[in-house]
This record gives sequence, structure tokens and C-alpha cells, in this order.
Amino acid sequence: MAERWPWVEEWKRSLTEVLSLSSAAAASLGLPQAGLLAGDPFTAIVDTARNWLIGKKRTFAFAGTEVTLVLEDLSVEGSDLAKAVGQYGQIRICARDVEWDAFRLDRLEVEARNVHLRPGTKPVLVAAPVRCEAFVSAAAASRWLAGVSPRLELATHAGVPQVGVTGAPWVRLEVEAGGEGKSIRVVPRALHLLDRRVSLLGIPAYHLPLPDLPFDVMLTSVEPAPGGFVIRGLLAEWQRPLSRADIERLLAAIRAGRDEPDT
Repeated sequence: MAERWPWVEEWKRSLTEVLSLSSAAAASLGLPQAGLLAGDPFTAIVDTARNWLIGKKRTFAFAGTEVTLVLEDLSVEGSDLAKAVGQYGQIRICARDVEWDAFRLDRLEVEARNVHLRPGTKPVLVAAPVRCEAFVSAAAASRWLAGVSPRLELATHAGVPQVGVTGAPWVRLEVEAGGEGKSIRVVPRALHLLDRRVSLLGIPAYHLPLPDLPFDVMLTSVEPAPGGFVIRGLLAEWQRPLSRADIERLLAAIRAGRDEPDT
């Protein structure tokens, strides 16, 4: 294998340095010592960390923003042979009760594809693309809209989103929402006056800016769903240099019960 893929030896040397954890750090998570760790050590660390995190409320720091969530699942999908040479395939993360600043997602799924470790003096973990899907309740979306204008409120009627004015329940604006990168595109479709619906034609769309999102996630779609909305986003590529200090800091945060990796 080394003759066919000369970069494998470089990858092994890089990963050995990254995973040469202290005895105390490895033992605290139930990991064997680095020299005894058979197979793919990165996946072993993910598996062990998952056992510590699933079902527990944790706070992470993502790009300077603190995000609190409850992890429900974390999986690495790929063949053992590919993992042994730093090709992890697909990583899937599922979480609920995701909160940052004044915003909340009831559910979040992140799917990172083509995840691999790029060898070098300091190895880099790369994923491309990264797809996100989240569910936002109508109540949470209404609170966010109220932050844009305190007189506005959002509700869904028969699965159709409608914007109302506080104190004036007899008038509502039926809208169609969509993703537009860093904003939500809102297109007025009809005006509801009491029980009367008046179609609106030729009304231009307007854009609501999104709250700051970690990394450079671009919103691709917003769809109404029972009780709220499903929103989807895309990150073309994510990469993060790895070092022994990064791994030890993450493990220390897991042991302490508060995850704050500088991601």
C-alpha cells in the first residue's frame, strides 16, 4: 500500500502525533494508550466521545458563538480500509434543543460528506460539502420575527405561513418563504381580511436578514411543516487544522461536562 500511495506513511506520522495523548487523557475517556490503539484511532475517539455526550446538554463554541444543544447521534460512515488511511466518508450529527444568542432550533441534522484528514506538518480535517437541516417551531420563528419588528407575529394556518400584526387578528398576510443565502426571501401571496382571501399578484419579494450563523452556511430553502418550518443550508467546504493540543483540549472539555472547542 505504501508503494502505491506514498502519502499514507506521511498521514500515519501526522496522525500519530495528533493522537499521542497523555496517559491521563486517554484513561479518563476509557481509551487505550496510543501505542496500543488498534485499527483507526480517530473513529475510536469519536465512538468513545459519543458515549460521553449523547443525551447530555452541552455548550460548544463555534466560530466565537456559544451554542447549547443536546446531542442525539454522532456517526462515522465509511469502510474500515478507507478509515485506516484517513478517508472517513460521511459524518452525521443529530441534535435537539439547539440554542445560540436568542435563537432556537428544535432539531438539527448535519451531514458532512467526503470527510478526510489531509496530511502535513499539522494535519487538517476537511469536509465537503456540509449539509444542514433544521426544524424551527412556529413559536420560535414568531419570536425571531418579533425581533425584526415587535408588531409582527408569525403563524401557520393549514400549513401556510401567515404574518399578522399584534392587536389586529382580523388581518393577515399569507406569504411564501424561501432560502436566499444569508436571508429569507418572503413573497406575499394573499391578504386575509377576516374570512376573505384576496390574492396578491406582482408584489415583489422582500428579504429578512438571518441571525449570524456559525461558519459560512448559506440558506438554500425554507419549507412549511406541521408546527413550524424546515430550513436547509449548505457549506461548500469546512476545514480545521488538528493538533495534539486541540484533541487534549476537547477531551478535557468533555470530561469537565462543558464542550468548548475553538472550532
